[in-house]
Amino acid sequence: MKIQRSYGIYLFAIALFWALWLQLSAGPKKQGLNPKTHTWFLSPKEALDLPEFKTIDTRSFPSRLLEKLPMSQVLGWEDLSLKENPFRGKLQKEEDIQKKLLSLGFHLEDLILVLGDGASGWGEEGRIVWSLREVGFSNVFWFDGNVRSLKEVLVVRKQRASHPIEKDTIQIKTNITKEEISKQLQNNFYQILDTRETREFSGSTPYGESRGGHIPGAKSFYYQNLFDAKGSIKSKQEVETILSQLGITKTKPIIAYCTGGVRSAFVVGILRSYGYNAYNYSGSMWEWSFYPDLPMEK
Repeated sequence: MKIQRSYGIYLFAIALFWALWLQLSAGPKKQGLNPKTHTWFLSPKEALDLPEFKTIDTRSFPSRLLEKLPMSQVLGWEDLSLKENPFRGKLQKEEDIQKKLLSLGFHLEDLILVLGDGASGWGEEGRIVWSLREVGFSNVFWFDGNVRSLKEVLVVRKQRASHPIEKDTIQIKTNITKEEISKQLQNNFYQILDTRETREFSGSTPYGESRGGHIPGAKSFYYQNLFDAKGSIKSKQEVETILSQLGITKTKPIIAYCTGGVRSAFVVGILRSYGYNAYNYSGSMWEWSFYPDLPMEK
């Protein structure tokens, strides 16, 4: 009798533990406010120590025509995005992007360096890095330099020993939807950055937005303000100072948006590299302004 009672207690304890475990493990895993710090961009000096890597060229056609980058694949942010209005800023299906990259010779485990037009561009390099990271390419960075400095890196690397880097196997999703934003808009859960020009923030619609203005509570933070006088990305301290002056802190998640999620993806890459919990609203104003029930301010 004692044996049966002990066995019954044992089974009850197992069932109770299993029920508790199912409750704790159920539902989506939420990311905390302190994401893993991992740089999204590399300077020419940092790139010198990289092991073997592949390159993607996101520069404009005139730039590529003026000076080519050998052995690189040309890829534009539109190649990985939806075509229909008002969803042109949103990514295609993950499996479709992976197939497209595989056809270009890129595998998920590859180390990839992305070249863009820098301060004279629109942040395309940041958008490509963001897009690839969203679909599983966790070891992709953009190059914080021009085509000549990247060519120099490629030449010098052949003359010196490279050092292996610790590849990141953690995939962090940084896309956010209009539903998530509107749901939390009233309680100021997010800090919102409008990375467009001041004229766009104030109501101008030069790129086909359905309505002019900005998301309520957003602060104007033009993406070009992240470049220094030499066209390089500003330091962590400089960026923190700018954001602090806007009242932006690391204690609350940040949402960045623009017209179609390109400039904002660039900003998110820098903010994440500097320890901010930042997310890109890829639908941005093309999508938000299309829905009359979503609020806007001027």
